[in-house]
Amino acid sequence: MKIDKSYALPFPPNRVYAAWVCSETIIPPATKMDINPTVGGHYRLFMESEDRCNRAEGLFFAVVPDRHVRYTWEWDRDGEITEIDVLFEADDDGTALRIRHSGFRKEESRDMHDSGWDNYVEQLSALLEKRQELVTA
Repeated sequence: MKIDKSYALPFPPNRVYAAWVCSETIIPPATKMDINPTVGGHYRLFMESEDRCNRAEGLFFAVVPDRHVRYTWEWDRDGEITEIDVLFEADDDGTALRIRHSGFRKEESRDMHDSGWDNYVEQLSALLEKRQELVTA
């Protein structure tokens, strides 16, 4: 099972890519990120609270700056290792962002991630907008 999503973001691909692979881009409910966007490098997302710490982990196996990343994803070592493939393509209005998330074994997991991507990209876009406002102010 897989997810195949496309989004239009009004920012150039280099800005979207830079935010995507930056440890300082923390989109709630994440509380901390640790990313090394190189082939063989890691991706770690943490969601910490007083009573627990959840995390997603993966390894990058394709990295083309400003254009493409591909990495694995596993939630809390649950055994379901999926693959995320992201393309950042320039278009007339900014970036055409394409996300393919594949390898789901459970429909419930796929559906949760499907809505999660919408939320993530919406918040990423808001973060990039805020950063742009700070630069132009």
